[in-house]
Amino acid sequence: MDTAFAYQQLVMLMHQHNISVHEAARRFAKGMGVQLEELQPAIAFFEQKAAQAAILNDPPGVGVGGVIAEAKVAPWYAGPQDGDPGWTKVRARLVATGMGSVIDEIDDASTKVVAQLANPALEGLSKKGLVIGYVQSGKTANYTSVIAKASDAGYRLVIVLSGTFENLREQTQTRLEQDLVDHTWSTLTKPDSDFLGHVQGAALLGHGVRTLMVVKKNASRLRRLRRWLADIPEDIRRRTPILLLDDEADQATPNSPTRANQITAINGCIRDIWKEIPSGTYVGYTATPFANVFMDPSDDDEMYPADFILSLPRPAAYFGAERLFGRESLGADDEPDDGLDMVRMVTDDEANQLRAPSKLADRLDFDPESPDSLVDALRWFVLATAVRRARGQANKHSSMLIHTTQYIDPHFAMQGRVEVLLGRWASNIESLRPEFEQAWVEEATRASDVASVPLPSWEDVWREVPATVSAVRVIVDNGRSQDRLDYNRKAADGSPIAETVVAIGGGTLSRGLTLEGLVVSYFSRSSNSYDTLLQMGRWFGFRVGYEDLPRIWMTAGLREDFRFLAQVEQEIRNDITHMEVENVTPRQLGLRVRAHPGRLEIVARNRMRFVQQVRVSYSAQRHQTIWLTEKDGDVVEQNLEAARSLVAASLATGDASRVGRRQRWALPAVSSATVAEFVRSYSFHENQRRMNAAQMSKWIDSFAQDCLWNVVVVGSGKQVVRNGSPHDLGTTDLGLEIAIPNNNRAPLKEPAGPNANIKALLSHEDWFADLDPALVAVETSDPASIRRKLAPQTGLVLLLPISAASVPQGKAIKLDSRREMDAVSGLVGVGIIFPEVGDAGVAGDGDFFAVVPDWEPEALDEEDDEIVLDELSEEIAE
Repeated sequence: MDTAFAYQQLVMLMHQHNISVHEAARRFAKGMGVQLEELQPAIAFFEQKAAQAAILNDPPGVGVGGVIAEAKVAPWYAGPQDGDPGWTKVRARLVATGMGSVIDEIDDASTKVVAQLANPALEGLSKKGLVIGYVQSGKTANYTSVIAKASDAGYRLVIVLSGTFENLREQTQTRLEQDLVDHTWSTLTKPDSDFLGHVQGAALLGHGVRTLMVVKKNASRLRRLRRWLADIPEDIRRRTPILLLDDEADQATPNSPTRANQITAINGCIRDIWKEIPSGTYVGYTATPFANVFMDPSDDDEMYPADFILSLPRPAAYFGAERLFGRESLGADDEPDDGLDMVRMVTDDEANQLRAPSKLADRLDFDPESPDSLVDALRWFVLATAVRRARGQANKHSSMLIHTTQYIDPHFAMQGRVEVLLGRWASNIESLRPEFEQAWVEEATRASDVASVPLPSWEDVWREVPATVSAVRVIVDNGRSQDRLDYNRKAADGSPIAETVVAIGGGTLSRGLTLEGLVVSYFSRSSNSYDTLLQMGRWFGFRVGYEDLPRIWMTAGLREDFRFLAQVEQEIRNDITHMEVENVTPRQLGLRVRAHPGRLEIVARNRMRFVQQVRVSYSAQRHQTIWLTEKDGDVVEQNLEAARSLVAASLATGDASRVGRRQRWALPAVSSATVAEFVRSYSFHENQRRMNAAQMSKWIDSFAQDCLWNVVVVGSGKQVVRNGSPHDLGTTDLGLEIAIPNNNRAPLKEPAGPNANIKALLSHEDWFADLDPALVAVETSDPASIRRKLAPQTGLVLLLPISAASVPQGKAIKLDSRREMDAVSGLVGVGIIFPEVGDAGVAGDGDFFAVVPDWEPEALDEEDDEIVLDELSEEIAE
């Protein structure tokens, strides 16, 4: 029998009757009059595709823990099939709304999530998991696709918990009705009506109708939902797979008690709802998972994501923290990237001027003058919107965010100030042309590298400015305002209105709610926690057709905070990847989160009751000196001597060899004792807490004492230009046969001070500086995997002499983001790639926190396990 035909028929039967692949094969064989053996290739093909779709394989030890544990990790979903009604509609809707270019990404990512849900064909099976996206990255499209595919695969009731704000619930309900719901669905909530519980659940679920509800995380509504579920007979609930999808899962869901043994209201309600779901999956969605991964992993009633954590891929067109605030160099000849030139400064004095008093009586009359930076931001908003109109985007929404305080009263005062300013501009627009033209000259081309549409001429832009100013609406969106943000308004003739809006607000604008066409953000409110700060970043997202126009006004301190959080985000995702590679679930190992060295807290303290400080391994870690001392001659000389001593000790055991035609020299097979001595003698800058000489050398002595290291001296062969003429960077004598041509590393202008922040020392290719380029070229995996394969248990030390005459080059000149080096003499930068060893994660810098699950695999006798499996097989066969 044709395998492809048999495979399609099996999948169709599975979806139609909510049965396993083996039961589908039995029925198909009986109906077609064929032998079951003839279907084995189709069954094997399904299981292969399902295994590919699953992100986690069987974790060690889980398989022997009984049939439930085995069923949780058994692959069951192979992806959508032609004709699946839910996914067919969602896919068409995504294409129609301009997301066709990313449809394959959404398809793949949502399939991997569905593959982790509890198999709907197995009654009594339940799982809890977490999906981590990026702020404003389109996770709604992902979970809409997940709902569609899950319903096609057999899930019959979908409950979406949509955050704590009613406007967000309305937005989610509307979006799901537009993208997902058709005549085959029953909806128990509406955009203007939360869950009331009037429909008889037993009758609805008893007939297998696909049912959707979107419920706000409000205690009374959640209790009503729990009672509605509890009134449905358990046998109906048991054979009705339920998907409990928690949007903004870090908000209100984690327990946040003020005293021991207390359960907060929303957390308790969600726990109670979950107890009424014998078959199905709880899956939380969030871009800020800190509170979720810090829940008590040993409490089975808690909503800790014990079974899986998935990280959604970052879409190519997404503007996130890393892209906006910087990245490492991508190649040997690539200047370190300081991020897109979209951030403008709000001075500390201006931020203080806009900071509302904490006392209510003082806030009532709080109405400060608009600082210059706010006027600049409003002016650019008008210009950016005019550019979009000149580009033919007049039918698109254009928004500006002003977020200076969480307090409500000052929002209305700010609204008045902005309306007065815009009114003055509208009345005198021609006389203001020089001011607007000057702003255009200063801003228009500063992010042109990422533009997908050409920039119009100044005359074309100015032609649109008067109408743009007149079109601006100033809206306050908070808990008291009556005129809220609404991107679905219609004109008298029923045609959609393209909003040009300045949105002023606090909490309701800082989480979940999407500001359509956001081009300018003015943000001076600080926060003390990671999750709150990241969620406030409404400027993250997609800006198709106006990629070059967004601007963000914020303080220098906030900019540095977001740069730090970009690192935290990536580290969490790296840990998730490592868990997948090592076949470990969150039930076994908690995710670690880096602690901020200053004022920022990861989450509120009452959400950290179950975390421990964990010491983190240096194994396979990559570190580089990005902070260097310029003015202290003793430190500069100390580091130069440390580098010379390392080279001399390395030459004592072998010769140096030139690496190809490049300015690199390799000294192989250096002992760990030699490297540890170098680490102790080099003075690492105090700002780089991860490069602590005592901790690094102790780790080498304790866990890598038998490893060998390669030392590579990296010079520069690149021509540098200053003021249009060739610029001599000089050389450094490190004790090799020739002096090493110095590298150019111009420091950042900010933060100013006596030290040099060069942002990045190493390029992407430096991962492989000691490896054969021909072998590296054929590898396609990540750098750590390549080193693991080509240089197992081998460390690498890179020495980079840096010119005291370093000057800005290329993009840094255009952005005016770097300055000339002002060092007393040449510096030496250091990169270290530690060997990968089995150190059990007990050494490192210690600035991480995580829960430590008290998990042990269950140990059933083999005979008992077989009996349970046989009983389950008989139950399915019936």
